[in-house]
Amino acid sequence: MRTRMCMLLLVLCTSGMLLAGCQLKDVDRRSFVLAFGIDSAADKEGGGQEGKGGGEENGQSDRNQKNLIEVTLKLAIPEGDPSKRSQEAVIISQVSNSIPEAIRLLKSKVDKEIDFSHCKTLLFGESYAKNNISEISDWMVRRRDIQLIAYNGVARPSAKEVLSLHPKSERVPAYSLILSLGKEGTESPFIIGMYSYNLRRHLSERGLDPILPLVEKAGEDMLLIDKSVLLDKKKVRAELTSDETRLYNLLTTRNLRTSFFVEKDGIIYSYNMETTHSKFKLITSKESKTILQYDVGGRALLEDNSSDVETTASTLEEVSKAASEKWEKDIKQFLVKVHQTGLDPLGWGLRYTAMNWNNATEIEDWERIYPQLEFRVNANVKVEYSGMIR
Repeated sequence: MRTRMCMLLLVLCTSGMLLAGCQLKDVDRRSFVLAFGIDSAADKEGGGQEGKGGGEENGQSDRNQKNLIEVTLKLAIPEGDPSKRSQEAVIISQVSNSIPEAIRLLKSKVDKEIDFSHCKTLLFGESYAKNNISEISDWMVRRRDIQLIAYNGVARPSAKEVLSLHPKSERVPAYSLILSLGKEGTESPFIIGMYSYNLRRHLSERGLDPILPLVEKAGEDMLLIDKSVLLDKKKVRAELTSDETRLYNLLTTRNLRTSFFVEKDGIIYSYNMETTHSKFKLITSKESKTILQYDVGGRALLEDNSSDVETTASTLEEVSKAASEKWEKDIKQFLVKVHQTGLDPLGWGLRYTAMNWNNATEIEDWERIYPQLEFRVNANVKVEYSGMIR
């Protein structure tokens, strides 16, 4: 018995020596990727290829150029002194015909191991997003060291240019994107947050299409995130303005912190929402038409008016009525625009399939119903307080 125990201990010790951290690299030997960007490189690489070759070879070259992508990484280099706060970042990029190959080539441009475990932002260049994002979405889910809670967005004019920006308020590389897209810093009603796992779900879910924030370069050291884009299961199909993006957040987020304005008798009243709510349901009318009805509303505080008119109880009632009517008009216009794109970022089809039990034909039934949808909006905005001391 004692001999067996000794043999077992010897085997365990020997195995431990064979597995002793040969793949482990210290922090100071790693380059941490904080942001990942991908662009279409066809235009850039194709300019210098004209006039070379001919016939079949030239056609094959053109096809290869169209498949080229440019991968950009924003790296943070760990420092030995933890008390230092450096804003420096390393931007490296590589053109290739696939994402894994680009990553392998990028490793030859740095002296440390590339680590994706802290990558919290994935940006698709506008030209790339208008083509097909299925490859990158599939890769980021399969990649074992990329967190599925990374934030996703579409970059304009390109992911490389956006990642190369260095906002003055940024203390840590790429942290301004994380704070903005994740709403851990600013809480803007014009920003839509989308995690990687949620994007992947929207790309595969029937009855629900993805929507992504649009990250724009607004200067040499400034980012602007106040618009969004609608995608089908592969690429960008439409763009939403700032006001439309806010309305999308209003319809999908409870107690959205935002403000609106309304004009009444030539006076512009601005009010801030304290609470908001929204819900929708599908109704079949007597004429067998499918009506999508939204019930929205909330409680607001009057912040400002463009005149010195005294605010009374009757004034608040009139402002509340005018605000409700404006909500009904604007939201209906927004819903009609989304409907005309043929997309469904609000999950109407998902609700329809959840209400019907015929799994064999429910998708075909919804595709038949969707083009004939009618919209109805009931809004109830109540401005309760004037915010003035009398």
